[in-house]
Amino acid sequence: MAAFRLMNSIKLIFIALATLLLLTGCEGDDRETIKWQLPLTAPEDPHGGQIDQGMLPEWAAMAEGSASLMFLQTSTARNFDVDVAKNEKKMFHDWDITLLGLARGLRTQAGAFIDDENVHNPAAFVELTYKGELVYRGWLYQEFPELFGPDTPGWKLWLKAVTVRAPSEEGMEKQGSLSSAG
Repeated sequence: MAAFRLMNSIKLIFIALATLLLLTGCEGDDRETIKWQLPLTAPEDPHGGQIDQGMLPEWAAMAEGSASLMFLQTSTARNFDVDVAKNEKKMFHDWDITLLGLARGLRTQAGAFIDDENVHNPAAFVELTYKGELVYRGWLYQEFPELFGPDTPGWKLWLKAVTVRAPSEEGMEKQGSLSSAG
């Protein structure tokens, strides 16, 4: 009987302390000022899928060649190959495709895009408009077709192949004459 009363007394004390703790709470616990808490937004991805990825690097604009794009019309499951030469504007269905730049081995270094011949990552810098509206302006990657690129209802598209040619002799002569002038 004495043990029963002792247990009831301990339970009452425990309940009273728990209630007191719950009522007073943890004062001064401000979750906004905890420095170790990670931000809720992801850092900006330089390869990201935003509509306009910004400036085209000069080295990419000077590259000569072509790209082959694959368009999948999702409503009919039909594939279409579209070949585009550098600086050519190609029209296909309701799409306008312009190939602005090329890279053999695109990668980033210190936040900037570089063409590294030791890396196998062919890419094409394209401008895509659909029904007159800019849908995407940026890099498409041959090795990562589903990761980067536009999201357009009714269509999937990816870069199938990239051909980068050495600069023409005429272009080399112009470069040589410019460099010897100064």
